[in-house]
Amino acid sequence: MTGKTRRAAAFFCFALLLSLLCGGPSRAEGEPRPARLRALLVGCDQFISQPDTGTAAENNVRVLSDILMTDSRRYALIRSYSGSISTVEAFKNAVLNAFQGAVREDISLIYIASHGIIYEADGQPGAALLLSDGEREMALDAETLENILNRIPGKKIVILDGCYTGAMIGKGVSRRGGRSFLSGPDYKVLCSAGGSEASWYWQGAVDAAGSGGSYFATVLAYGLGLGGEPAADANRDGAVTLQEMYGYLCANYAASTPQIYPVTDDEFPLYTYDENRLQSFTRAVTDVTFEDTLLTAGQSEVTFSFTVQRQVTLYYQIVYHQDGVWQFGQAQHYLDGEQLDGSVLPGRKMRTLSLDTGAGDAYGYAMIQLITLEEGRPVFQGSRLLCVQPAEGTVHLQVDSDPLFCPGIGQELRIFAQHEVPCALTVSILDHAGKSVRRLAYESASRPQQMNPAGSVFYWDGLLADGKAAPPGAYRAQVKVRLGGRTVVEESEPFELVLPSETFRPVPVIRRDQFKTIVK
Repeated sequence: MTGKTRRAAAFFCFALLLSLLCGGPSRAEGEPRPARLRALLVGCDQFISQPDTGTAAENNVRVLSDILMTDSRRYALIRSYSGSISTVEAFKNAVLNAFQGAVREDISLIYIASHGIIYEADGQPGAALLLSDGEREMALDAETLENILNRIPGKKIVILDGCYTGAMIGKGVSRRGGRSFLSGPDYKVLCSAGGSEASWYWQGAVDAAGSGGSYFATVLAYGLGLGGEPAADANRDGAVTLQEMYGYLCANYAASTPQIYPVTDDEFPLYTYDENRLQSFTRAVTDVTFEDTLLTAGQSEVTFSFTVQRQVTLYYQIVYHQDGVWQFGQAQHYLDGEQLDGSVLPGRKMRTLSLDTGAGDAYGYAMIQLITLEEGRPVFQGSRLLCVQPAEGTVHLQVDSDPLFCPGIGQELRIFAQHEVPCALTVSILDHAGKSVRRLAYESASRPQQMNPAGSVFYWDGLLADGKAAPPGAYRAQVKVRLGGRTVVEESEPFELVLPSETFRPVPVIRRDQFKTIVK
């Protein structure tokens, strides 16, 4: 080899080494770097002011961490804290450390599992999650959480798993509230319960170390692919969007009412996966389908089907909602017992259970849960909420909405439909001429959201049926309820949709007698 050739070879090796040390070719000037995903997962199980939850929150954190590690976009960092964060300052430091260096293109996921509390300050309802290690305890309210997270550039996925967490984003509350937190284009939020609801945990055998979890986190994990394919990916395109996950939670999570912000987001990917790298099923029961979850008093039988992936012992738990709470202590249990040993063989199954309808005219809410026994401990597999409406009677329907809203700054319009009995509701937005421009719900079964007065709450993001932004002006919300062969229709007072640049002007005065309740 000549000296010239040796010098050329040496230069090539030096250039190759330099490129490896510098991480390869650089981006073109002005080209944004790919999004970097990072996650911070916090769980609290030992408390001072509330009952301990065993290892349930710790298990939630562990399971979610395991799933995020399989996201095909590859998380750059997943940091977990179980029972070690008990002050707001410690939480803030954990956030700043986990997401240090984040830029506008990045995605930061924050999950908190803990007890939630509600309070009232200056006449406005509020909610907070408890940070606790069993010796010290501090409340993390929505405003403080937002102030901390606002310091992190980029998209923020916030998952709040605890009682009353919907109130932290102004969701699941009947009263007109103050400012909504964790809103705007940078926030994507899922909450385990409405602002007036408790959020429940399940617990394994008392002597089974490491068992248990929250119903919400378990269904969330199944939707993201725990024990098999991601069940929440409705269109099987390799991505679970925020909206797909919300739909899956609403269908499969019965213990409380999940909340979401923004109310419509069909594109933002919560989780992505490679179909060619999916693991074989380890989850015992999948694809639970009910023939009908909206019943009428007098209907006592409920038929459903499901797939058993491997031989397992299976039982059904029926829980009734009475006196404003789920009566887990009086739950009814039915062992499937397909085989003599009490187990069920793999395959597609169909079952029919009978509800306790009392005299036959009882109505209310019930929950059916599918639970397997594995290694001596119960494992929650899924659930459905049953809405049993009266055969006849009066709904006493009233509709209330916020007087104005500005979707251009991320606000959503609250629509509260007050009704005294369980029922199915159809909710539409009408323009000033009375034309329907958006349907928010069609014969949607109500849920026991624990609001006072009782009712259901819906949200409008200001989009029309074609997905375009609604023009500014006066609108009304219309709610229909069919009960006992009659249809009751009620409309809200007019409300005003305004643009960010507009001065909030008074809502036009329209006579209330123009919008009477219609009984057909």
